Amino acid sequence: MSTYITLAECKTHLRVDFTDDDVYIQALADMVEEVVKTEISGTFLGMGTVSTVGTTALTGTETNFSDFSVGDIIRVDGETDRTIATITDDEALAVGVAFTNTDDGLTWYVETSLPLVGGTLPLGLHQAMLLMVAHFYSLREPVMVGVNVTEIPYGFKFLIHPYKNFTVA
Repeated sequence: MSTYITLAECKTHLRVDFTDDDVYIQALADMVEEVVKTEISGTFLGMGTVSTVGTTALTGTETNFSDFSVGDIIRVDGETDRTIATITDDEALAVGVAFTNTDDGLTWYVETSLPLVGGTLPLGLHQAMLLMVAHFYSLREPVMVGVNVTEIPYGFKFLIHPYKNFTVA
């Protein structure tokens, strides 16, 4: 079940006022959310101290934790994944349950998720999801015969680009 766009929003966007396609439209909404999460999320590798003092999870002076968001996932080898609960400042963040391993210099990973502003998806990402649902609803086959295909400017890619995390290998 999609979290950020509802069946009712999709049907309004598609101008569909019947229930025959509800299951299909909901499946498209679920798929589009998954694709957008995959498209804009990233994994960041870091090294620092993992703490169990209070619920402070990571500390380090070389990392700008304000680049991450509440809800992002932290992975430390040998530990259960934790979700970021709060970001206290650029040098520390907190999780709901502290880590058990407190060694210095542990390698950790942060997997970013969709950026929320006050618990709400930014309007550009919301609209991008609705555009993709409409695209897949109207184009149900892999090819179109007799039609020239042109990418629509200011479409899906334009709307999600500001939120995409690029990884340099």
